[in-house]
Amino acid sequence: MSEEQLTCAAMPLRADNSLYALVIGSREGMNSLLGSRSEKLERRIDADEWAIKPEVRCLIGDEGAAVTPAADDMDAPQTLAGQAVRMLYRRFRRHLPGWTLLPCAPVLHNGQHLAEAMIACAVQWKLPADFLRWLVQDNACCSTMTDCAQWLIETSGPLPVREAADSIVYVKRLAPYAQRNRRMLGGAGVIIAAAGLLCGHETVGAAMRDESLRTLLGNALIREIAPYMGELKEEGLAYAARVTAFLENACGEEGWPAVGENLAGRFVACLLPALAEYEKQEAMLPSCLCFALSALIMLYAGIRLGEGGQYVLPAAEKEIAVLDNRPVLAAFSRMSCDMAPESLAYAALSDREVWGCDLREIDGLEERVTDQLRDMQLLGARAAMLEAAGKSAQ
Repeated sequence: MSEEQLTCAAMPLRADNSLYALVIGSREGMNSLLGSRSEKLERRIDADEWAIKPEVRCLIGDEGAAVTPAADDMDAPQTLAGQAVRMLYRRFRRHLPGWTLLPCAPVLHNGQHLAEAMIACAVQWKLPADFLRWLVQDNACCSTMTDCAQWLIETSGPLPVREAADSIVYVKRLAPYAQRNRRMLGGAGVIIAAAGLLCGHETVGAAMRDESLRTLLGNALIREIAPYMGELKEEGLAYAARVTAFLENACGEEGWPAVGENLAGRFVACLLPALAEYEKQEAMLPSCLCFALSALIMLYAGIRLGEGGQYVLPAAEKEIAVLDNRPVLAAFSRMSCDMAPESLAYAALSDREVWGCDLREIDGLEERVTDQLRDMQLLGARAAMLEAAGKSAQ
C-alpha cells in the first residue's frame, strides 16, 4: 500500500475543456510538470464519475505516486496502479477508449513498471481475460523523466497532452537522455559537492559563484563528458548550459550534508562511466574527472567518527555530518589527508568495497590521482583544481 493516501484531480488539456487528463497523487503533493506547478487543477472530484467521461484521455501519476506492484483493494484502491485499473475497468464496461498513462515517479522505466503493476492488480482482482487484453492493447503506459525542468516522455507518436512551451519533450527512447542526465547533471553534483566543500563552500550556490570551480565544472562537462554521449553529443554545449543554470537557480540553496549524500556511490554511478568512456576513446585520462575523484578522496580522508557515533568532517570551527554508507565512511576514516600522496592514492583506489572494483586497474589513474593529491597538499585545493582544468583545456 502507498504510505500516503492518493487523491485525484482533473486538468483541462484544451482551452475549451474538450479534453482532460486526470492527475493522481498525494493530497499534499500533486506535483507533476502538468500539475499544480503550471496548470489549474479541479480538485476534490469524484474519480469514478470522471473515469467514464469520454473527454478524459490521459492519466498522470505525480512524483509521489509509486509505480511498484503492491496488494490493493478494488473497492478502495490506494496505489496508482490500483486506481488506474479500477477507473479503466469502468471505461472498458462502457466501451470507451483507453488512456495514455504517464507516471512521474523518479525511477527508470516507470511506464513499464506501472504497466506491470496494473496487470498484477487486474490478475489479483480476477478481472475478465478480455479486459486484460484490452488493458494491454488499448492503453499506453509511457515512461517519463524530468531533466533540468523539462519533462521527457517516451513515445513513438503524438499524445493527447498539451505542450507547455519547452517544458515537454517527446523522445523515441529515454535511455540516452537518462544516461546524459546521470553523467552530466548527476556528475556535476558530485564535482560541486566534493570540490566545493574542499574550497570551503557549503552550498551549491556558493560553489557556483566560485570562478575556479565553474572553470573545472565547465571543462568537465563540455570537454570530457558531452563529446562522448553518442547520439546526443551535438546537444552537449546547450545541455551543459542548462545544467549550470539549473544548479544555480533550482539548487542554489541546497547544502551539506544533503548535497553530499552518498558521494562515493554517486561518483561510481555518474562519473566513473564517463571517465572510462573518455579513456577508452582518447587513450588518455580526463584531467577534470580525475580531479573530481582526487577531490573526493582528499575530502573523505578527513572523515572522523564523531562523539555521537556519526561520521563528520571538520570545517570552519565546526563539524559537518557526512551521509554515506557506513562501510565506506569507516574505510576513509582510517586514512588521513596528511598521508603521503602515494600511500593515500593506493589505500583509496584499491578499496573494492568503496568503488566495486580496484581503480588502480585503470591504466595511469593511480599516478594521476597521486599527482593531484600532491598538488592539493602542497598548493591547496583551488590551485590544484585550476591546474587540472588547464590540462583539460589543452
